[in-house]
Amino acid sequence: MPTRTVERALTLLVEVATNDGLGLVELARRVNLSPATASRLLRTLEATEFVRREEDGAYHGASRLIQVAARFMSSVPLYRLAEPHLAALRDEVGESAYLGVAGPQDTVLYARLAESDKSIRHRGWLGKTVPLKGTAIGTALQDRCGESGYVTASHTLEDGVTAIAATVHWPDGSVAAAVSVVGPTFRISDAQVHTIGKLVASRAQALSRELGTPDTPMEGA
Repeated sequence: MPTRTVERALTLLVEVATNDGLGLVELARRVNLSPATASRLLRTLEATEFVRREEDGAYHGASRLIQVAARFMSSVPLYRLAEPHLAALRDEVGESAYLGVAGPQDTVLYARLAESDKSIRHRGWLGKTVPLKGTAIGTALQDRCGESGYVTASHTLEDGVTAIAATVHWPDGSVAAAVSVVGPTFRISDAQVHTIGKLVASRAQALSRELGTPDTPMEGA
């Protein structure tokens, strides 16, 4: 298969995986292909069970894509080690907790989620990308949390939503990921931002330690 064809097929696969439920015309538009070309490539991906097409024409990830993603996630220590910390954060603060990693073209990819069980909660960002610039998790992923060890932002991507994030480091000091708590602003007061921020920073530091990073003192510790 020509390299250009492989590139187009992979680009389409990424769009299906990260924007679940799009139709042919919208997928073709997003990857700058004609609907005829996109349809031909999607048929190949469907035949190999990487995507599936519903009766209404919407495309979704299929069994092979899910299998590859699950095996990759379980084999990466960062993702495996992050899960108990995200679950603990969710239980400690009652809000959804995410792990974000570098995504394509100056974005953050939400790679792991421990979802709040409250009836009004933040959900739906797992597998999505958000801009580095202007977001709490993007700022944390740029290692710009300052002396407090965490950064916060409200109403940036969604009205009524507050996010609090902290940086996770590799042993050489470079950025591995960011941990973030996201919830409705009405439930996160200014006083709670500081309390939650310290918890997020503590969990990010604990995850960094498990990755082999030496301890660094936190402000107020």
